[in-house]
Amino acid sequence: MGAYGFYELEYVRTDRNGTKIYHDNNCPHCSGYGSLEKWARTGKTCFECGGSGLRPRPKIVKIYTPEHRAKLDAQKAARDAKRLVENPPPSEEKLLDAARESVLSIWENQGFNRDGSGFILSGNTYPNRDAIYKDGGRWCRFLKAYIAPRPIDGLRGIKITPTSAEALCNAAGYVDIDKALKLSETL
Repeated sequence: MGAYGFYELEYVRTDRNGTKIYHDNNCPHCSGYGSLEKWARTGKTCFECGGSGLRPRPKIVKIYTPEHRAKLDAQKAARDAKRLVENPPPSEEKLLDAARESVLSIWENQGFNRDGSGFILSGNTYPNRDAIYKDGGRWCRFLKAYIAPRPIDGLRGIKITPTSAEALCNAAGYVDIDKALKLSETL
């Protein structure tokens, strides 16, 4: 039994730079055993290799000399530096602006205005749900009420409570369950 599985690595050749190339024939699922006790319910046989323990095509394993590994690492570092120069990461200011815009759009999807103000419509909202949706209201399952960007007049049996997204939402912009449950007790 080898370090890579049941079967030892099969030596193929040595490149001119000293890299030794081996073939790993072990099945990646059963590590070359073909069957394992933990698969007793399904007949103990590996479904990937069919019980042979061998993979259909050998995996190539390269073992580099320390000098060649250092050369490859230097090439990778140069490649990464070039990519970083060609495509620099966005500035912190741009990232903060994008995050703020994301929070504002989430507030709109939750039923608030872009400035974070909104109104909670609670009570007998079921008969009036079409009018509430038409005016931009969204159902909040934690409050068991609608959140609308503006008060909707002319609806019977509905209590309108002003609120703000900062008081009801978490840092990501979504309605916070704990805050919503505390607020729903007072509605």
